[in-house]
Amino acid sequence: FTLSETAASVAVLGSTGQIGSSLLCQLRDQEKVLAEECGVEMRINIAASSSKMIMGKDGCGLKVGDTIKEMLASDDALDFDLDHLTETMAADVNPLRVVIDCTNSEDAADYYERWLAAGVHVISPSRKVAAGPLDRYNRVREAMADNQSNWQFESSVGSALPILTTLRDLMETGDHVKVIRGSVSGSLAYAFSTLSEDVSFSEAFAQVVEKNYAETELLEDLTGLDVARKVVILARQIGLEVNIEDVKVESLVPDDIATKEYSDDWHTMKDELLEDIKVVDSDMLDRYRASEAEGTHLRYRFKITKETGECKVGLQAVSNTDPLYRLKSNENLVSFETERYQTSPLIVKGAAAGPDLAAAGIFADLLRLTRTYSALQT
Repeated sequence: FTLSETAASVAVLGSTGQIGSSLLCQLRDQEKVLAEECGVEMRINIAASSSKMIMGKDGCGLKVGDTIKEMLASDDALDFDLDHLTETMAADVNPLRVVIDCTNSEDAADYYERWLAAGVHVISPSRKVAAGPLDRYNRVREAMADNQSNWQFESSVGSALPILTTLRDLMETGDHVKVIRGSVSGSLAYAFSTLSEDVSFSEAFAQVVEKNYAETELLEDLTGLDVARKVVILARQIGLEVNIEDVKVESLVPDDIATKEYSDDWHTMKDELLEDIKVVDSDMLDRYRASEAEGTHLRYRFKITKETGECKVGLQAVSNTDPLYRLKSNENLVSFETERYQTSPLIVKGAAAGPDLAAAGIFADLLRLTRTYSALQT
């Protein structure tokens, strides 16, 4: 169906970060198309950084794009205040109100329940709630169900890839998921696709960082924490009540690196960490050689088994019969083995690293919300 005349009141948290900035640029670039072809206006009423926020005046949205940073530096900007933001969104007479959380903030995560209880929809690439403490996750889900509000977090697993949407469709049409497996780290997919006799693991990961594929907290990639969180999200969708501690994870770095206190300055931290991980280069080269000698490729993969509840993540050699064998560059791949897909699993695959793809996933979630709202009004 097509979208009717719909205006969404939107607040973007983390609007000056890489994902938030990319999202605002995409919204700006599609503004005319959305209005003329879809009858949709994405009205950015609030844009916030970690310290400041700017609000539209007299019902008019902010001009999105490069000017947001200038607005946040102006005298019109207010100190960032989640209570004030929440009260403003709750008081908005527009029935379609959306908070997009592009931060990695625990403080913001603690407000999801309040926003949903007030009828404000939430979209988030952050995994703080979706993979966070189970009791908070369940409270947020209950608030969503009780107040006919919606919480979308498609981009938390595979950026713009329809992984969670596909899983939800399988389950809602009566299929039963038995096993989910694959690779959901674009950064590590790139690193292990690049690792060779000539390129060490530390050099390959340095390329990942340079290409802007890595998590901001680089250790979340290297310790497997990023993948483990995505595994928790997927496992919860099929009814497994798991926390991050329940996932068996193989770290790619030793404990002394994983637990080391690095500088708060990102560039200093990056340089020091990339130097530190050279200690694993020899071991990674040995594993690479052993894998290639067997005609296999190294992949950082996960597996979720519904029957046993087991969730595990680690580096494995895969043969040429495994879909992960041909994984390229910054791709993700998720395979669903279900009652209906027994002879051949349903596979979702594609590029899934970098802020532009994450922003596209958020944008798609926003459009899904407007479609749902529009359909209910007709």
